[in-house]
Amino acid sequence: MSKQEPVSVAISTFLAQFISQKNSSKASNADHSQTFTIALSGGADSVALLHAISSQYPKDKLKAIYINHQLQAVSDEWADFCQSWCQELGVDFEVIAVEVDQKAASLENSARKARYQAFSKVIDSGQCLLTGHHQDDQAETLLLQLFRGAGPKGLSAMPYITSFAEGYHARPLLSVSKAEVLEYCKEHQLSFVDDPSNLDTQHRRNFVRHRVIPLLEQEWPQLTTTLSRVSQLQADTQVIVEERAQEDWEACYTEGKGLSVEGLKKLSEVRQNSLIRYWFEKLGLGMPSVKVLEQLLSQMLEAETDAQPMIEFKQGSLRRHQDHLVWLSQHSSSNFKELEDTTWDGKKDLQVADGITITAEWLETHYPELIGENLVVSLRRGGERFRKKNARQSTSLKNYFQEQKFPAWQRDVLLLIKLNDEVRAVYAEHLKDSL
Repeated sequence: MSKQEPVSVAISTFLAQFISQKNSSKASNADHSQTFTIALSGGADSVALLHAISSQYPKDKLKAIYINHQLQAVSDEWADFCQSWCQELGVDFEVIAVEVDQKAASLENSARKARYQAFSKVIDSGQCLLTGHHQDDQAETLLLQLFRGAGPKGLSAMPYITSFAEGYHARPLLSVSKAEVLEYCKEHQLSFVDDPSNLDTQHRRNFVRHRVIPLLEQEWPQLTTTLSRVSQLQADTQVIVEERAQEDWEACYTEGKGLSVEGLKKLSEVRQNSLIRYWFEKLGLGMPSVKVLEQLLSQMLEAETDAQPMIEFKQGSLRRHQDHLVWLSQHSSSNFKELEDTTWDGKKDLQVADGITITAEWLETHYPELIGENLVVSLRRGGERFRKKNARQSTSLKNYFQEQKFPAWQRDVLLLIKLNDEVRAVYAEHLKDSL
């Protein structure tokens, strides 16, 4: 075998880079303590990946996992094939069965989602999942994203290494073509399974793979190599976009208030869109479409100063309050109407509801005079009075809320701490994620 054999070179390059980076961050000497989990489907790509890395890395630090999607009658036979081959190699093996939503709009996406959910449960801190994606897969992904109208992030296609679950996900073979993978299997006499569903062009990826790319390659023979280079250029562009968005975020966002409307207005429309996308990603939301971005910025930036426009999403709502854009998640707006009044002396933490605890430390920090008193924690009922510390007279709770500029939608889920039927403290820590 030539030392320049592409699959082996790709694996040795990956191991050198990945282990070097991990050891550098730990300021320790290079070793083989890193563990890798290989996604083994039985196809040529994953078979070549496992064989190549097991030839260059300690096998007791490797584990192969076959995800049984239970979509085909032969899936159990493929699991048996993978198990036998791992026994021959001396690599640990596991089968994980998953349930795939067969009524989903895209069976391919549904299977992928189930597969990665399963992997996410077994990748512990510092561990790395390896998949056999290669250069042809990268070209297909870029074209699919292009046809969806994606921007630089989508056109970056699949990253070489990225964070995943509590560890990492790496694709060591992204620089290797499918033809080179098959040649590796032939040279090492490696058997593999052929999934007949990969020929079904009703699936978009298969349509691109078997019909679109071969047609384009008639005119541009180096298509996959070129598209791979394009995806890397787009990835570089996305880094610049994210760096600028982070700078805009730091300039426009204030903890406890939200995203400044004035700050947004000072930015160009392109940077406004980029900043909103950056915010949505931080919130863990899906990327808004161009149409949604136009609606969002139009309603939020052009509204009258005293207006409080709102846009609903599945996970919550976006609102404008005090010249700031505020995200209100479903959790933060949960209805606690059934919460019963609870007595408390403030000396120990008080769990008010699932996931909501008022700590004794918080009370001692903000209202030390209430420690040891006969307190009652409740929700707003209407007509309450608020007495400030050392104040001779109380004021209506409504006036206090207005004075403190609590958003109207939060006022019924603020926790009131009462002493002698007067509100003496208001707890709003559980609502901070709404900003």
